[in-house]
Amino acid sequence: MSSLTVENTNQILKTVGIKMRVTDKGLHFVSQVAQFAKALAHCTSNPKARDDLITILAHYKEQPGLVFVINESQHQDLVDSAPSQNNLDQRPMNHFRPQYSDQQVDSEDKADNNHPTHHNTNDEQSQKQTAPVEFIGHHVYGSKAALYFAYDKTRDEDDTIAIDGAVSVAPRKYDWNKKLRIQITRSDLPNVAAVMFGLLKKVELSNYGADNTKRLMIENQGKNYFLNMSAKDYNQIAVPISASDIFEIRGLILAQLMKNRPEIGVEGVLANLKCHAAILKQAGQQ
Repeated sequence: MSSLTVENTNQILKTVGIKMRVTDKGLHFVSQVAQFAKALAHCTSNPKARDDLITILAHYKEQPGLVFVINESQHQDLVDSAPSQNNLDQRPMNHFRPQYSDQQVDSEDKADNNHPTHHNTNDEQSQKQTAPVEFIGHHVYGSKAALYFAYDKTRDEDDTIAIDGAVSVAPRKYDWNKKLRIQITRSDLPNVAAVMFGLLKKVELSNYGADNTKRLMIENQGKNYFLNMSAKDYNQIAVPISASDIFEIRGLILAQLMKNRPEIGVEGVLANLKCHAAILKQAGQQ
């Protein structure tokens, strides 16, 4: 696609049934994402490319003046499809690194699902941001809800993990537009990591969110893990997590812990994590 304009970009989005639209300023930002132009060029014949467009655009949806959703006031929400089978029984999805050829993807790739990831959304950052956005995360699909674990940054620029939860609205469909999101604080990230690494059995976080009603519980149940998240005016999200999914999530968390303390290396982070879990056990928090 030789050139992108607001008019032809929004026309393509309309053609493939994506309800998000870009402004002039928004097109300036999304066009800097390396995968955007290629995804836009292939989205009419490649369902995976369409899903990747949703992911890229949704990063900017909450930033004023960049991307907006049509008919949002009428609650005609964007609903993304999930894989043909629950990926608890499949090989874990790869991290979001989309690549396309001129040929349409096979049936297994068509079933892949990506949804909006979360990053900081303050106005100052949206004006300063010029570098391409890298989306790294992992989906977990359940019969009644789905989860998305993704790299994120706090307001203090600490690296952490955000967890999105969305309820199922139909077979293999989840309402990501009304997702419940919990961004784990830097101080709580080691507690979550200790459970994911099998050092603690359970972690419970509460008093999250502007109204202090967001809660998160993750428990190691042996064969599987179990996650429950809730908040005022949200449906409760409850999803079992398989060992293969935990492997992917554990890698995401470890990478973020290392970014916060790169000078001690992975061995230092893991040793620190073991000491942290031991202290919590001695203090009777586990």
